[in-house]
Amino acid sequence: MTNTNRQTLLGSLPTSFDKGPDWLRALRGRAAETLREHGLPTKRTEAWRFTPVRSVVDAEFSREEEGVPSLASPLPDGVTARSLRDVLRSEPELLDGRLDLGGAPTHFAALNTALFDDGLWIDVPAGNVVEAPIELALAITKSAGRGVVYSRVLVTVGDDAELTLVETYAGEEGGQLTNSVVEVDLGCNAKMSHVRVHENAGFQVGRVDVRQAADSAYRSTVVTLGGALLRFDVRCLLQGKGAECQLDGAYLIDGDDHVDHHTVVEHQASHCRSEQTYRGIASGKGTAVFDGIVIVHRGAQKTEAHQENRNLLLSDMATIHTKPHLEIDADDVICSHGATVGSLDQDQLFYLRTRGIPEPLANAMLTYAFLESIVDRVIHEPTRARMREALLTRIPHAEDIRGVT
Repeated sequence: MTNTNRQTLLGSLPTSFDKGPDWLRALRGRAAETLREHGLPTKRTEAWRFTPVRSVVDAEFSREEEGVPSLASPLPDGVTARSLRDVLRSEPELLDGRLDLGGAPTHFAALNTALFDDGLWIDVPAGNVVEAPIELALAITKSAGRGVVYSRVLVTVGDDAELTLVETYAGEEGGQLTNSVVEVDLGCNAKMSHVRVHENAGFQVGRVDVRQAADSAYRSTVVTLGGALLRFDVRCLLQGKGAECQLDGAYLIDGDDHVDHHTVVEHQASHCRSEQTYRGIASGKGTAVFDGIVIVHRGAQKTEAHQENRNLLLSDMATIHTKPHLEIDADDVICSHGATVGSLDQDQLFYLRTRGIPEPLANAMLTYAFLESIVDRVIHEPTRARMREALLTRIPHAEDIRGVT
């Protein structure tokens, strides 16, 4: 069902919040006040300067009420999935302090915090090792006018528990906007593999906040296959000694696509490790942005952190902006970062040509292999196979490549 009242995003903010527990009303009120004071991002907002959102900010949207991701796989034993709305009505104390893991939200995350109606809470109790992946899907269908969906997911993984979560966001071309927030709370020695697939041809703004206790491990693999406008942020707070995170990403854009990936990893405790590997291909008139930052706080000694962003630019009209960087306030660390933007490797291309492979097919093979190395890190085999196929459908000579892979 769609709310037919059309308003700009900021115009939809209520003047007061009178539903829910005191802490939730206060949280929504702070988010709304932040938006009223600072607004949504503009070109002058440093972290958004390469991703203009004025066409979204100034547009009028109707409210799409169906904004809860659906379970696309059976729920494994020992895992619960509850409606946030139901929990807030019956046991709101269980969510106190868990809907703002990343601290005070800003911009679109603040808008989600102020306006979300419902969501999903996935809870894995301590000691529960979940072998079967949990799959979530949110598909936005094209409607007659512009609509906005506020999707919210909370994931809590207890001490010594393990979980694999696969999220898929899909949508047709049009004026629909998906504004999603996912929050992950990992207990001591908890482990989570998080696969996120973007196949939304419309507008999408997403954020994932991860809070990690001692010796926990978080692994993210993000696959983005185009989008009229996509902005995706991941923030990992390594708060416990020995915590680790690995962030992998692959993006393929063409036409007038615009995708923007931002990562923030904060080393707040000692003996933590992080690694980021993002790869992208831009062709047509597409624009890709990668902005990754590692922050090593004072006292976070014995930190090891690495960043790498590699890109292929296959068109004179495509654009890539890349900015991996470090902020270090400790002296006993091992940190590195690097970025490349280039064309296909001519030595590799020459090698394939000498084996009798025509140049167009050789180009396509190298393009596919460049991103397949990231897709191969998806540990869920059905999703991995689907992503390989999705890549092939967007690359010329797919049938020939299938014959040699």
